[in-house]
Amino acid sequence: MSRYNLTPLEKLQLEKKRLNEQRMISSQRLSYQLQYLSDNWGTMLTKGVSSSIKTKFSETLDNLTADAPHVPPYMTRRSRSWLNNAAVNLIVSNLPLIGSIAWKITKPALFAYVTRQATARIFGKKRKR
Repeated sequence: MSRYNLTPLEKLQLEKKRLNEQRMISSQRLSYQLQYLSDNWGTMLTKGVSSSIKTKFSETLDNLTADAPHVPPYMTRRSRSWLNNAAVNLIVSNLPLIGSIAWKITKPALFAYVTRQATARIFGKKRKR
C-alpha cells in the first residue's frame, strides 16, 4: 500500500484551517476574559485597594514602632509658626510615605478607569444614526 502524500496546496489549506480554528478559540477566550473584567472590575479594584491599604497601614505601623533611622517620624528642624501644630508636623515629615501610599491607592483605580474606557471604546455599542 502506498501512502497518500499531500500536495503543497493541500498542506497550506490544512495549515490555514488549523490557524483559523486557533484564532477563533483565542478570540473566544479573550472575549470571555474581557466580559469577566467588565462584570467584576469593581470587586477586583476594591479588593486590590483594600489589600494595598492594609499592607501599607501595617508597614507604617511597623516603621513607627521599629527603630528605623532612615525614616525619621518627626521633623528635626524648627518649623515655621504656621507649622507648630503637632499633627501638621507629623504629616509634613511623612510626606514621601503619604505620597507613596496615595500613589499605590490611585494607581489601580487609574488603571481600572483607563481599561474600562478602552474596552468601552473598542467593544462599545454602536451609535444610532
